[in-house]
Amino acid sequence: MPLIDPQIREIYDSLVTTHADSPGYERFRQTWFEIIWASGEKEGDLLMDLKALPSGQTTLRRANFLDALVSLIPSEIVQFGKRLESLVEKSDGVHLTFEDGTIATANIVVGCDGIKSKVKEFMLPEESQHAQPRYSGMYGYRAVLDMADMVEAVGDQRARVSSIYIGDGAYGISYPIMRAEKVNVGFYILSDKWDCDTWVRPANREDMKRDASKMGRYVKSLVEVSDLTGSKETRLKLTSHETLKYMPDPSQWAIFEHPHISTFCRSRVAILGDAAHASTPHQGAGAGQAIEDAHVLAELLGDIRVQSKEHAVAAFRAYDEIRRPRSQRVVTSSKENAYLLCLCFDGVGDDEDKLKATFQERLHWLWNLDVQGQVEQARQRMMDFFP
Repeated sequence: MPLIDPQIREIYDSLVTTHADSPGYERFRQTWFEIIWASGEKEGDLLMDLKALPSGQTTLRRANFLDALVSLIPSEIVQFGKRLESLVEKSDGVHLTFEDGTIATANIVVGCDGIKSKVKEFMLPEESQHAQPRYSGMYGYRAVLDMADMVEAVGDQRARVSSIYIGDGAYGISYPIMRAEKVNVGFYILSDKWDCDTWVRPANREDMKRDASKMGRYVKSLVEVSDLTGSKETRLKLTSHETLKYMPDPSQWAIFEHPHISTFCRSRVAILGDAAHASTPHQGAGAGQAIEDAHVLAELLGDIRVQSKEHAVAAFRAYDEIRRPRSQRVVTSSKENAYLLCLCFDGVGDDEDKLKATFQERLHWLWNLDVQGQVEQARQRMMDFFP
């Protein structure tokens, strides 16, 4: 983010929640997640403390961050509330027609319009069916709880330290947000079929209890617990799935992902972020890929040597060549991470040593990227593509 604009990092740092926002938990400042067994003989025990050096876990409300980002854009060059209806490339530029009847013409277009991208549809009409979002084989429940309720349900440490609960065919997640005043909670369940036309369908507490039962005898028993005044040791072993009784009647959210497509650009049109490679949330990497995309592409288009539409096309081609392999690998690895968390990844299963090693290997590849190195590689390829 600071490579794109130092002000973005300043905004981010001013909004984030960390473990240090909970007094007494400064020692978890560099913790990303604690991984907790949710089933089997070890249920409730710590598998590992995953570190994210040096920052640790940082969370923020997307709406607050977006509002702050908008403030950096000069108002005279931006329009909001537009929905694309059609896109046609002509000799004098790319013509965009919007649902409100307005028309715009641009030298180049970069579509950042999400997993259901209209720009992508017009850019790759021959792949329009293949490129539709696909159900990933998992759905989940989501809620934001008051920290006080979470502490009552699971004890102070489990409420205040970001946690992932790994179980048989399902996993849970919780982490503090809003300066540790709230906790974001999610439960994700492997399920081959999603027989609903919408991505969200109504459910009830019994559905959620049934799905939580897949996480093993330990979590199943917690769902039934109503007396949380037991010993301190017992309270600290409770997991976030005890929060079921605090959650409103839930909805089930289908988890979709983006199939791999052949290119992120065509001529004077390109796509980035979720429009190009929307991933499942199981690795916490989707937004980061969009930021990496944006930095690389901005550096190319901002290069002083880019002076014509042909040069811009070369920049797009270089961006695609450098960014597509990594971002599409993240889509694949994010889905695989769900199987790791559900203890059913081939060759790993519930083996403690293999789980630890695999988590560390995956995060090392994900986090230890020389982004500026990608920029330089892309610049060289752009020059190779110059007419």
